[in-house]
Amino acid sequence: MSNYEKKKVLITGAKGFIGSNISKYYKSIGFSTYGIGYGDMSIDNCIDNGLDHWHNSEITVNTIKDIGVFFDLVVHCGGGSSVGFSVENPYIDFKRTVDSTLEVLEFLRLYNNDAYLIYPSSPAVHGECKDIKIKESMRGDPVSPYGYHKRMAEDLCRSYSKKYNLKIGVIRLFSVYGIGQEKQLLWDAYQKITKTKNIKFWGVGNETRDFIHINDVVDIMNKLYILNKSFTIVNGGSGERYTINEVVRMIGCIVSPKANISFNNQADVGNPKHYWADTVKVKKIFKKDFIKFKDGLHEYINWCSQGS
Repeated sequence: MSNYEKKKVLITGAKGFIGSNISKYYKSIGFSTYGIGYGDMSIDNCIDNGLDHWHNSEITVNTIKDIGVFFDLVVHCGGGSSVGFSVENPYIDFKRTVDSTLEVLEFLRLYNNDAYLIYPSSPAVHGECKDIKIKESMRGDPVSPYGYHKRMAEDLCRSYSKKYNLKIGVIRLFSVYGIGQEKQLLWDAYQKITKTKNIKFWGVGNETRDFIHINDVVDIMNKLYILNKSFTIVNGGSGERYTINEVVRMIGCIVSPKANISFNNQADVGNPKHYWADTVKVKKIFKKDFIKFKDGLHEYINWCSQGS
C-alpha cells in the first residue's frame, strides 16, 4: 500500500445522504476522500459528492485492501438503512449491516489498525422505550431485525476495540435531516402536503422523534475523530422532542395552512413509538449548541420548495 502525507478518509456507503455529507466535509478541509459501495458514479457525481475516488464494489477486506491506501479515518455508513426493509428482507439486511461491519473491522485489524473508525448506529438497538430521554447506557430488546443487526454491529466494534486495540467511535443517530435528503418523514410529509389538501399519515400522531441536523452529525463525528478515544458510544440526537403530529403540522403551516391532516391510527410495526436522546454525554464532547429544529426545518422546506 502507498502512503502519502495528505490525510485520507474512506466512507462506505458514500452515495447516501449521510455518507455524501461526510465526504463533502472532509474534502472541504483538505482530506483525500475515497468512497466504496454499490453503483456506478460519474466524474460529475463524484465531484458533487465530494469524492476524489469511487469504488463500485462490495464491502470486503479484499476490496478495501485493493484500494491500496492507508486511511487515517474510516466512516462505515454502508449497511441496512430502514426498519421496513429489514422486516421484509432480514437475511439481506444482516449481510449488509453485520457482515459489512465485520469486513471493515477485519481490514483495520489486518492492514490499517491505526485508523480511527466511526460507526453510525441507531437508537433502534434499545427497542421500545418509554417517552423519556434515552441514555447510551440503557439496554432493551430491539423490535426489528434492523435494531438487532445494529446491536450486533456495535458489539463487533466493541469486541475489536477491546481485543485488537482499534479506536472506534459509535454514534447512535436519531432522526437526521437536512438539505439533500429525499426520503423519510420530512420529505414525505412535504410531498404529500403540497400535492393534496386531505392528507392521512401513518400512525397515531403522538409518536415522538428527536431531529438532528446533518451539519451537527458531521461535526460530532469529526470531534470523535479528533478526540481519538479507544472506544466510545454517543447519542446523535439534539435532545429536542417532537410528536409526529407536531412535525407534520409545522410543515403544513409553512407550505399549506389549509391542509387537512389526519392519521390512520395503525401501529408502524418494527418502529419504536418513542425516540428522544439524552444528550449529556454528547454535549460534553460537542461543546456547542445544536441547530434548532424549527430553524433547520425552515431551511429544509425552503430547499424543497426550490425543486430540491
